[in-house]
Amino acid sequence: MSNMKTTTVRQVQHALASVLAEVQKGQEIAVTRRGKVVARIVPATGAQGHLRWPDSAARMNRLMSGATVKGTAPSELVRDLRGERL
Repeated sequence: MSNMKTTTVRQVQHALASVLAEVQKGQEIAVTRRGKVVARIVPATGAQGHLRWPDSAARMNRLMSGATVKGTAPSELVRDLRGERL
């Protein structure tokens, strides 16, 4: 904890962007209130950069390959329940 920078809650409130810029560079920062450490701001771990979302359509195609869907189409069921006719 000797190389950790410290800052006050008030400084964080007034200069959050610069505090976060230091954290983004890899610096850990201890936040103090009345001389006591109340929090630590540390760089995020894990994947950096673009968030990758799962390809749900590809997964459904993989799971449903070769499968046949039996039954009435949902749109027809709704139309019948509403009493609508073509």
